[in-house]
Order: sequence, then C-alpha cells, then structure tokens
Amino acid sequence: MMDRSFHRYCFVFKFWSACCCGLLLLLACSVSHGAARADILDLAASDAIRVQPGDVRFWVQPESTEISDPRQLPTEGWSGLQKTAINVGKSATPVWFRFTVENRSDKALQRTLEIRWINLGVLDLFVMGQDEANVRKVASGLNTPRTDASDNNTSWLFSLSLAPGEQQQIYLRAGSRFNIFLPMYIWQQDALDQHQQQRYVWYGLAFGVLIALMLFNLSLYVFTRDHSYLYYCFYALSIMVYECGLTGVGDYLLWGHTQWLRLNGFALSIYVSFFAAALFMRHFLELKHYGGWMLHCNTFFILYWACSALVLLVGNDFLVRINELCALLSCVVALATSIVLWIKGNVSARYFTIAWGGLITLTMMAVLMMEGALPYSMITENGQLIGFVAEMLLLSFALAERINRERSQRELAQTRALDLQLLMNREREEKLQAQEAMLQLQQQTNEALEERVVERTQELERTMTNLEIANRELAKLSVTDPLTKVHNRRYFDATLSREIERSTRTGQPLSLVLVDIDHFKQFNDRYGHLVGDDCLRLVAATLKEVASRSTDLVARYGGEEFAIVLPDTAAAEAYSVAERVRNQISELKFIFKGERIPISASLGVVGQTLQPGAKADDLIEAADKALYEAKNRGRNCSVAASSLAS
Repeated sequence: MMDRSFHRYCFVFKFWSACCCGLLLLLACSVSHGAARADILDLAASDAIRVQPGDVRFWVQPESTEISDPRQLPTEGWSGLQKTAINVGKSATPVWFRFTVENRSDKALQRTLEIRWINLGVLDLFVMGQDEANVRKVASGLNTPRTDASDNNTSWLFSLSLAPGEQQQIYLRAGSRFNIFLPMYIWQQDALDQHQQQRYVWYGLAFGVLIALMLFNLSLYVFTRDHSYLYYCFYALSIMVYECGLTGVGDYLLWGHTQWLRLNGFALSIYVSFFAAALFMRHFLELKHYGGWMLHCNTFFILYWACSALVLLVGNDFLVRINELCALLSCVVALATSIVLWIKGNVSARYFTIAWGGLITLTMMAVLMMEGALPYSMITENGQLIGFVAEMLLLSFALAERINRERSQRELAQTRALDLQLLMNREREEKLQAQEAMLQLQQQTNEALEERVVERTQELERTMTNLEIANRELAKLSVTDPLTKVHNRRYFDATLSREIERSTRTGQPLSLVLVDIDHFKQFNDRYGHLVGDDCLRLVAATLKEVASRSTDLVARYGGEEFAIVLPDTAAAEAYSVAERVRNQISELKFIFKGERIPISASLGVVGQTLQPGAKADDLIEAADKALYEAKNRGRNCSVAASSLAS
C-alpha cells in the first residue's frame, strides 16, 4: 500500500512539474513579443490594427481633481506601458489614455475603434483635432444606461472619421471596479464584421458544448438521482453565466437593459461560480467521507462565496477587496485537496486534479496576458473559456467512469458472494457424505428454498422492470391528452405561465390562439362519438402541422377546444397562423361512409408584449372573448383581441 501511494505521489509530482515547465517556457517565449512601435498610428496602413501598449500613454486622475475635457489635462506626467497589454490594474479614480491616429492616404477613412473588455464602469471617448478647437465626446461604459440607440455589441465600439492627411488625438477616460484593461483594435468595418463573426462562431461552439454537457448530466440526474450530476449542472450553468459576463455576451444578449445586472452581473457570476465549484467538489470527491482539513476548508469557502453573493445582492459589496485573494486560495486549496485524495487512491480525484489544474493553468495564461506578461492572442484571450470546456468534458467523463466503476464493484461483490456460496455448498456436500440419510432431506429442502428464491428474484426483477416502464408511460401520459396525443390542459397551464414569465423578462411578445370546432355537439349527435373522436384527432394533427416550431405548443384545452401558445410571436403574425389553421381545417377531407363531412373552426387570437405582473388568466380571457366574437360573427373565422379593443 505504501509503495502504491509513493508511486502515485511521484506521478503527480512529475505531472505538475511538466505543467509548470511548460508555463515557464511560454513566459520565456513571450519576451520576444515586445517590440517598439511608432507613436502615431497610420489608419490607412491596414484594415485591422491592434493598438499596442507602446502607442499609448496614460495618466491617473487625482482624487481631488475633476476633469471633463482633455484640454484640461496636464502635458507632463504621462506614463508609458512597458508590457504587452494595456492594463494599469485597479484604480480608485478614472485613468486617462491617449494615442494619436493619422490618415496618410488621399481618401477619407471611416474606422471603428473596438475595446474588447466590456467590464468598464466608465469609458468616455474624446476625439480632438490638431487645432484643439473642437472636441467630440462619446460617453459609454456600464454606468451609462443602455438605450435603444446604443450600439449593442460584446465590445465597446466607437466610430472614427478622418479626412485625407488628417491627424487626431484620441483620449479615453476609463474606470472600473475591476482591472482597467483596454485591449484596443481599429477596424475597417468589413474586417470587423468578419472577425466578430468568427468570434461568435467560437462562442457558439463553446457554449453549445457546455449546454450539451449540462443537459446530458441533468438527464443522468433524473435517472440516477445522484446529486453529483445536479451539482455538475449547477456548476456548468454558473460557468456559462460567468463567461457571458467576461466575454460581453451577457451584456449584449441577456441583461444589457437591466442596469443593476450590468453593474453587478459579472461580479455576482464570479461568486456563484466559485460557490457552485465548491459544492460540486464536495460531493464529487466525497469529502464528507475523508473529513479533516479538506472538509473544513471546503465548508468555509462554500459559506464565504455564498455570503459574498448575498452581500452583493443587498447592495454593499465590501468583500470585493479580499475576494481576489480568496479566489486564489480557493483554487490552490481545491487543487491541493484533489492531489492529496489522488495520492490516497481516490480515482475521481485524478480526473478532478487534471481538469482543475488545466483550468488553473489556462486561467493563469489569461491573467498573465491581461497583466502584459504574455502576448495577446486568440488562445490567451480565450484560454479560460477553453479551460472551462475541457474541464467540463473531463469531469463529465469522470462521472460516467464512476458509474462504470461502481457497476464493476457491484458485479465483483456479486461474484465474490457467489464464490462464497459455492464454497459453502462444497463444504455442505462433504458433510452430506458423512450423514447421508439426514442430509438428503436437508439437501432437498435447500434446493426447494433456492428455487423459491430464484423465482421470487425473477418475479421481483420483472415487477421492477414493469414498474419502470409504467412510470415512464405515466410521466408521458400525465402531460398528454390520450385521445388527440397533443399536450393536455395541465401541461398547457404550466407552459403558459412559464412563457409569460419569460416574456416579461425578455420583453419578447407572446401570443395565444384558442380554437373551437364549430357545431361539434351536433356533429357528435349526428355521426356518433367515435366519428367525433376521429374528427378531434384530425384537427389536432392539423394544428401540430401548422404550429410546427420547436417552441410552439399545441394542447387540448377542453372538449372540442384547443389552444396554441406561440412564444416570440407578435399579434399580427399570430393572426396569420390562426388563419392558416382555419383554412387547413376547412380544407380537411373528412370522409364518413363515402361522404365528405365539412369541418370548420372559430379562432380567438391575442398577442401582447407582457409587463411584469401579467397573469395567464388575463391572456386566456382576452383570447376567449375574441373566440366568442368569432362565433357571434357566424363562425369559421378568426378574431384578434386587439380588434375588440378598438
């Protein structure tokens, strides 16, 4: 046992030594990337120009000074950046940056300045000509509320216009609760569009992998009820939210119009991701089984990050001053814990150590890139996201491996139990030879008992299999109308409430269509209920054919009445869908005894952009009134609720 532990220790030591050597090699290689550049940027030289630290000078605004115009800035005291990134760290006051651009061509130029770090509370652009007479200012930053006229993007974008031979002085005033980091590029518009398209494809691929892994492990949790899979999903979700805040995707697509989340969403995602990582580690590595300092440290960090998130939510983020230190300690302690458990023979710790260590290594590369110790590149910029994807893949494999390992252990235990039983049988047979008369009766009794056990075991297995099949069918039937095979009223109510909540959160419209088959009672009375059932099934199939988007919902509302929920659909578009439904129903060829039976339906349509506090009953009532109006107008027509209001 000691030899195996020693070999594990040696392997772990060699593994991390190789990782450290590789990181040092990257640091050594990065020294060669520092090169002198001209102070004036010629925008006509290239369609894509990265603003290097050597092109920029910065000046930290004193606390007692209030400057709103670059012409008030001093001419002395500006500092250069002796690193490969434009990063001046944290600052309690705004920091001014300046650089000069020039158009050395004989044509007017239109360029876009991109600042690829979204987490800046203050970011004001000042463009000043050579005569210093006019200064153009563009105010932005997270402290500036986003409007419909804002240039929504994952980066900060500013337009630059230069006449032939014109030279302009660019000033930037930046402030942030995080590091003041300004990776800047100047683009020709087509080059910017192409580059951003490549970035969005990469983001889509990375987030797609994370979402697929989360859904896969969520399905495993549903079947196994192992909480490790649930905590894995929580961790994966927190990682995606964190990366949304880091890359600007969150401000661009998710919470850009919620000012509190713009200011605090990134910090909150950091705290929640550390909290989720600590929870997942606690269950995945079974720290309660080992106890000691590893369990106590894990408990401390769980409580600390939970408190950090709660403090931020109540509006006083006073822990932000020590959170960087605690984040570093969390990473180091988690890595040390996994290494110790790996040495002790915990198989899951081996996967966690490699995944967590790889993430820390790539995160260090990203941090060193931001600090200017490593060159700015696609790999160093997205190193942490790459690390998260690799980590979640490896941890998912580890969870799957644990299932196989536990199954193998159960099979081994069963094999050992069987071997023990065979040994007992052989000993019993030896005794039977000495007491043949008595043991023959005992042998017959044992055989009969074993047969009964096998029979009962088989019956139990069959019962469990049938129960599992019945449970799956019951779950499906609980949300499905047995006659029409569309969703039932209960599933409709739950889905409508969920879509109303989503609509109020995202500001997207939501539409509801109520469909009622005309004269269905007379239809049943004349042709019989079995023919009426066939009619209901045919109409339900028609509704599903028209409302065929993955987000659309067709449900049987009651009797001959159906409901269609259309998320992200305005009233006019919903009315068009209703008309297509009505036309296809009227064109149905329903044949009974060689005779075509005409079928028609009346439809009520409501579509709204819902406000907070909206209720499902109000939406249903509006659609129901429109439906009754359609019946009053002679049936076989669609009526929009908005027409009733007018």
